Amino acid sequence: MKKTNQIDETPTTDVTPALRWSQERRLQFIDFRLQWGGKLNRADLTRFFQISVPQASTDIRQYIERAPGNLAYDRSSRVYAATPAFSPLFETSGADQYMTQLLALEQQTLAPMQSFVEMHPALLASVDLPSRRIDEQALKMLLRAISEQGKVNVGYQSIARDEPLLRDISPHAFGHDGMRWHVRAYCHRRNGFRDFVLGRILTVELLGASDIKARDDLEWHTMIELQLTPDPELSESQRRGVELDYGMENGQIALVCRQAMLFYTVRALNLELDGQPRPQQRQLAIANLEEIRRYLPTFGQR
Repeated sequence: MKKTNQIDETPTTDVTPALRWSQERRLQFIDFRLQWGGKLNRADLTRFFQISVPQASTDIRQYIERAPGNLAYDRSSRVYAATPAFSPLFETSGADQYMTQLLALEQQTLAPMQSFVEMHPALLASVDLPSRRIDEQALKMLLRAISEQGKVNVGYQSIARDEPLLRDISPHAFGHDGMRWHVRAYCHRRNGFRDFVLGRILTVELLGASDIKARDDLEWHTMIELQLTPDPELSESQRRGVELDYGMENGQIALVCRQAMLFYTVRALNLELDGQPRPQQRQLAIANLEEIRRYLPTFGQR
């Protein structure tokens, strides 16, 4: 067999082989690397996906068929380079996806071989916040209850009470408020759907089937649209800065969230703090505040 003149095309053996990666995923990889690295060769594919050189060649040909103007072979450097006319083929090559992967790599919640990012800034930092406790066994039991439409008895430490309280709940979903995880569940003691912070759940005991249906959680299934604008108390140049930052069109952007998450969304936007901070801290205002005010849930003590 004639030996082909390739460079660095032999798969390395220092990584765990990926399991049955689809060609669509490999095409996304090609697209991502061209978008953010500007170049790619077969070795990139063989190393990352642990596939053969012929398979890598087939993938590149398939990509060229689908996006013929996106890359060209550079014989001097023997790589495929993104052309000046390059346009991403997949949404997974977007800036948000890149920065999300970059953050996950920095926080070590994503392993390098799970990310398409190759080159990234040498100096990278994120705000390091205290981790919130999640008990693995409790999470497993809650996931089982959700899967089986079951009811559980939990020991829950509310900040409003000195002693933990036992209560029966029927969980159906999880929510994240930007800082911590909640389980959304029907509380049989309070006769209504509530949020329970995962880190405050001390014990979980399966009780069997529940007659509560997830579809009955109207606040969870009701979607609310917030119309956000720059705070009117900001100067014209400050408002323009906010518009650019949030990608607003005509000075406004729509944000859709579940009614059950509305309280957390408004709080995260720094719009409901007592004593209202300065406009420079607040930055945003809700244009349709009166419309959505009726949806703001009342959070009683659990």
